[in-house]
Amino acid sequence: MKPHPLSDTIAAAATPPGEGALAVVRVSGPRAAQICAGLLRGTGGKAPDLQHRRALTAHIFDADRKIDRVVAVFFKAPNSYTGDDTVELACHGSPYIISSLMQLLAREGARPAGPGEFTCRAFLNGKLDLAQAEGVADLIASSGEAAHRAALSAAEGRLSAAYAGIRRGLVDALAELEARLDDADGEMPAPDTRAMTDALARAASELEKLAASYEAGRYIKEGVKTCIAGAPNAGKSSLLNALLGRERAIVSPLPGTTRDTIEESLNIAGLRFLLVDTAGLREHALDQTETQGMERTRRALSEADLILLVEDASAPCPAAGKEAETASATRKVPLLRISNKSDLPHRTVEGSLPVSCKTGQGIDSLRAAMASALAIGGGEKDGIIVTNARQFAALSEAARQTREAAVELEKGAQELCADRLYAALGELEQLIGATAPEEILDAVFSKFCVGK
Repeated sequence: MKPHPLSDTIAAAATPPGEGALAVVRVSGPRAAQICAGLLRGTGGKAPDLQHRRALTAHIFDADRKIDRVVAVFFKAPNSYTGDDTVELACHGSPYIISSLMQLLAREGARPAGPGEFTCRAFLNGKLDLAQAEGVADLIASSGEAAHRAALSAAEGRLSAAYAGIRRGLVDALAELEARLDDADGEMPAPDTRAMTDALARAASELEKLAASYEAGRYIKEGVKTCIAGAPNAGKSSLLNALLGRERAIVSPLPGTTRDTIEESLNIAGLRFLLVDTAGLREHALDQTETQGMERTRRALSEADLILLVEDASAPCPAAGKEAETASATRKVPLLRISNKSDLPHRTVEGSLPVSCKTGQGIDSLRAAMASALAIGGGEKDGIIVTNARQFAALSEAARQTREAAVELEKGAQELCADRLYAALGELEQLIGATAPEEILDAVFSKFCVGK
């Protein structure tokens, strides 16, 4: 989405499409108040006086035809979400009413807003930076407690504050270096190289720690891809149903019932797990359909963040266990061994979690083990977690450049140190959007819904 001129007045429904008790239509731009006042009629049929942060009730008219009774709230620039004059109209949540209202607004000169255009205007008007804008997008998309907590932290500026604190230290170091480099006559006292080197090393460590939090942040934002694997008839589909607490997958005593992957979402301790029930693995498939199912299982293993290996002690299948273990070791993802049918005698596998999908025994313990298997929360700095791939890349590069700057300074190469610091600061500027190119802004705001 290319940002449009700020001189435009834009409008969009800020609530999801469909029927509902209420809907909100947002209008923002220099003519927002004028356009809305022209459509509203208050007491005595007169246009109401829109006052900053005052809610009023009025009717929307199309010529002499009444459309709906609405509540209108006016926010005077710069004290609005976008930083421009903004009017929010709360109407009944009828698709017809919303469509009629949007047509009236367009007729009066309000252009339909693009995805994320309201937040883009807030960014361009200095109401928030790019890291905060990304936090707003993540907040809207959050589907669990951990994702909500991380997104809210970013939207409220905690990430930006952390970046700003590190940036100030780098700017101070660069300013001192530049002063030394400009001191051709040697009038300034010798710099404390050791102290500066240590300060740069500390800044690099802070950046590295923030970047390291992205591993946990990715799980929090995107969910944990969890592959349920094992031999045919080991109880994989039964385990999926037991974890979900409902009958999602077909369960049969006949092996090979599951031929395709089944995907479901589950929240455990505020973290979203994307469960994938798969076809059973064995050395030789019985037919072409089972072969295709096993290939999809292997694909799920190759993409998993967590593997649940379901085993039946009474019917061991080394092939299934070996493939799951190889995938875990190759990709360095955790694997939990689960001994199913623990309600039956002599049905345990050493080193595994005993569960009974039939009685529910051990399911709560398994959920707890899943939540702790990924060690979420070990990399963040002061409770701050990076969940954004763009920010992770910029932080990693800023950390590398800062670390190299410390090395160059220790060697006495002050000019090279300054070059490295300029590069690190450039990455931090991109983090908050101060120097972000247009294609990055397009990529960020195009992910928003229309109306935000």
